Parts: sequence; C-alpha cells; structure tokens
Amino acid sequence: MTWLQTDEAQLMRDRMSTAERSDTAVFLSLTRTATLSITTAGVIVTWQSEIDSGGNMTWSGSSITLPMAGYYVISVVGTLGVKDNITGDVVVNGVEVATMGTASSKDTKFRHSLTRFYKAGDVVQYRATTATGTMTLQVTTEDSASESPILHMVLL
Repeated sequence: MTWLQTDEAQLMRDRMSTAERSDTAVFLSLTRTATLSITTAGVIVTWQSEIDSGGNMTWSGSSITLPMAGYYVISVVGTLGVKDNITGDVVVNGVEVATMGTASSKDTKFRHSLTRFYKAGDVVQYRATTATGTMTLQVTTEDSASESPILHMVLL
C-alpha cells in the first residue's frame, strides 16, 4: 500500500522545512584583548575584538547599535586583578538606564546579566564601577580558571 499526502500536508512540510533552515538570530559577542583600569568613578568598557555576530547588530569601540526593537539579554563576565565588588550599568543613548547589580564573590571573577526592552537604533554601552579603588580588568586565555572580559548580547 502506498501512502499519499494531501497537497496541504506537503505544503505545510515544505514551509516547516524552510523555517527550520532560517537563521534570523540577532546576537553579538565581544571581548577585550588588553587589560583595562576600572575605577570607583566608573569606566565605559571599550571592546576590542568581535568573537561572533549575527543579524546586523554592529559595534564600534564601546557602542553597540541594535538593528531592531525587542527584548535583549546582555551578559558580561570577567576577572579583576584583585578581589573587589564591581557594579555593571547599562547606558543607552548616553543615559544610564539600568544597573546589572553588584558582583561580589569569593574570588576575583564576576558576572552581570540583564534583560531589557530596547528600540531599533538604540546605542548600548556597558559601564563598570569598582567599590574600593582602581582595579585591573584582566585578560587571560579562554577556557581557563579566570575569564577574559566577554560581553554577549542576544535578541530574545
């Protein structure tokens, strides 16, 4: 016995196959290739190298320009030279709009994360502020005990 599909069923399979092959992800991953001094006054982090990107999200120095409106997750990981509390702030179009929190852990590593709605064309920056003095944002080998500073931003 031969199985026959209706035209509608075949059309649905074709559409699903096309959707599965579509890659419309919007994301960006950046890192630094040199250490950076972070102060109690706060420093907008300048990113030096793109790890990966998709969906027309662009960056220049410290500024990330978003291609479309939506909810984005921004995550930053890194390591200071000496243990200290470090606060991460999100700056949009030159205005501080959110604090990602203060990271304090048993060692020098930190992690900040925030989900927020942005408009198309918004320019996003990450500002780091230490609690007790000038600290060095470290650069280390990837996949090591300490993490190099990496920023990931993804459209949900």
